[in-house]
Amino acid sequence: MKAETTSIGIIAEIGINHNGSTAEARALIEAAATAGVHAVKFQYRNLDKAYADAAREIGDEILLSEIRRNYLAPDSLIVLAKFAQSLGLQAGSSFFDADDMCDFGEDIACFEFFKLPSVELCNSALVDAMLATRRHVYLSTGCHLEAELESALSRLPAAGWTPMHCTSNYPATLHNAKLGYLRHLQRRWSRDIGYSSHDDHWEVCLLAMQLGATVIERHITFDKGAQGLDHSSSSTPDEFARLVAFADNMDLVLAGDGPRVPNQGEWLNRQNLGRSFFAVRDMGSGDVLSAESLAYRSPNIGINRTQIDQYLGKVLANPVQKGAPVTRSAFKSMKPLATSVLDIAHQLGLSLPVRLHDMKAMQAQFPIGAYEFHLSFEEVRGGTDVSGLDPSHRYSIHLPDYVSPTLLMDPFATDQAQRAASFDILERTVVFAERLQELTGRNVPVVGSFSVVHSDLEAFFSEHAQLLGAFSDRGVAVLPQWLPPIAWYFGGSVRLAAMNDLRSAELIASHCLPVCMDVCHLFMGSIAFGFSAQKLVQDMKANIRHLHIADAAGIDGEGLAIGEGEPGNLEVIRQALNMDGLKVIEVWQGHLDNGAGFRKALLTISELYDDDA
Repeated sequence: MKAETTSIGIIAEIGINHNGSTAEARALIEAAATAGVHAVKFQYRNLDKAYADAAREIGDEILLSEIRRNYLAPDSLIVLAKFAQSLGLQAGSSFFDADDMCDFGEDIACFEFFKLPSVELCNSALVDAMLATRRHVYLSTGCHLEAELESALSRLPAAGWTPMHCTSNYPATLHNAKLGYLRHLQRRWSRDIGYSSHDDHWEVCLLAMQLGATVIERHITFDKGAQGLDHSSSSTPDEFARLVAFADNMDLVLAGDGPRVPNQGEWLNRQNLGRSFFAVRDMGSGDVLSAESLAYRSPNIGINRTQIDQYLGKVLANPVQKGAPVTRSAFKSMKPLATSVLDIAHQLGLSLPVRLHDMKAMQAQFPIGAYEFHLSFEEVRGGTDVSGLDPSHRYSIHLPDYVSPTLLMDPFATDQAQRAASFDILERTVVFAERLQELTGRNVPVVGSFSVVHSDLEAFFSEHAQLLGAFSDRGVAVLPQWLPPIAWYFGGSVRLAAMNDLRSAELIASHCLPVCMDVCHLFMGSIAFGFSAQKLVQDMKANIRHLHIADAAGIDGEGLAIGEGEPGNLEVIRQALNMDGLKVIEVWQGHLDNGAGFRKALLTISELYDDDA
C-alpha cells in the first residue's frame, strides 16, 4: 500500500478494539482479510511512560484505565502482525513516543508502515524515528492549527509519507467531517492524501474517496455497542437513516476547505492524549530550567515540545514542585488581582470551577469567595470531605458527566448497571451538598448534564422533574444544565435532543423546573436552532437559578474567552451577569497555566462592569 499508487488502500484499524485479547485481535484480523482490506494497523504505548504521575484531569482516569485494560505487549503485537501478513495483509502500527518503538527491538522491521497519531504531529523525534526505518509513514492532521501543521510537514523529505485528514473525535458526526480539507491538503502538499475516519457513518469515507483520498483508515469491531472508547466510532447505521443524515448534513460534511481550526473535542483530546513537560524535581524561583529537570508525559497541560526551546535556560520566577507541569506562568511574576476586580466579582456573585485537589490554591490566587466543585465519578465515590473548607464561602457542585469510563450519567438508562451507577453518583453528590449547606448555612446547588432522551421530550422532562423534585424536598436544588446542540462526550461529538431548544424551554416552564443557564451552550444553540439567545434568557428568567458564563462561536466553538465569540454575545453576557444567582466562569481550561484563563475572564468582566457603570 504505497502512497505513490493511484489505487485506494483500506486500512482496518484494530486499535484497542481487541479488548486486550490476542484471540479477539486474531478474529478481527481474519474478518478484515475476509472483507478485502489491504492492511491492518495496531497501536502501542509503554504503560510506564504514557501518563505522568500527576495526571489528575477528569479525562485522564477514563483514558488511562482504558489503555491499561486494552494493553498488548510488543511480543503479542509482532505475532499478530505476522499472522496478518500470512493472510496477505500488510501490518502497521501507531506509536506515541520514539522510545516506545525501541521496545520492539529489531522486530520493529516487521511492520510495513507506521501511523503518526494526530496528537503527536509536532513530535519531530517520533516522526524521524519512523522515517528512519524506511517504512511509509502516514501522518494524521487532527487536533492541530494550520500553522502547526505547516511547520511539522514542511521539514519532511520529498517522499515516504502521506498526510491524512482527520477529525479527532470518537465518534465524529457528519457535521464534523470537514472533508473539504482534503482538497486543501492536496493543493498545499501536491501529493497523495488519505483520510483517517472516526465517523459514525462509514459512508463519509466514500465522499473522501471522491475528493481524492488514496488511503482510508477506519476502526473495525464486532460490536459497535461494546464497552470501550473506540467501538462507537466503528458503527454502521441503518441505510435509510444514513441517506437522511447525509442529505441533512452535506454542507457540513464538505466544510473545511481552508486553514484548520480544531473543534472543542479535538482541543480536549489534544490535552488528554498529547504530552507536555513535567518537573522531575522540585525547582525554586531563581533556578534555571534545564532539560535534565523535565520529563515529557501526558496530559498536555503545560509547555509542550514545540514551545520548550523558548524556555530552556530561562530563570524561573515561581517555584515548580516535582511532578507538576511546567507552564508559562512559572516564568512570570504574577501580581495579585486588584481590590476593585475582587469587589466586582463579589458584587456580581462570580464563582470559579475547582477540583478537590486544587481548591486551596485557587482560593489563594482568586479570593472571590465563591467556588464550584467539578468532580469526577472516582472523586465522588472516593468520598468528599468538607473539613478544611471556609464556611464563609459560597459553593456549588457540578455532577460528573460520566459514571464510568464508558457510560454517561443517565438515571433513566435502560441498562441497569448504568442506572444504578447514576443514582449512586447523584445520591453521593447530594449528600456532599447537604454537608456543605450545614457548614455554610447557604444553599448549595448541584448542576447536572441530563441529556439522554429515551422516548420523547415530554417523558424526559416529566421524569426528571419528578426525580429532581425529590431532592428538592430534602433541601438540595439539583439543576439541569442548559446544554449545547452538540456535546463533547468521550472525546467525540454527539447531537443532543433535550435542554437546548425552544421546545425544551417551554417544557421547563410548564414543569416549573429550576435550571442552570449555560450562556456558552445557549449561544451555540441559538445558531443551530435559529432562536434569539437574549429573548430566551429573558423568557426563562423565572426558572434560572444559577449561571455558567463563557463565550462561543458557531455551533461547536465552546468555552471561548469572554469577548472572543460571535458579535452580539457580549450583550447577553451582560444580561446574565445582572441576574440573581452564582455565575460560574467556565472558559475553556481556565484553570491551566496558573489560572490564566480565569484571571483574564475576571479582568474582562471587571471592564464590562465599569463600562456599564
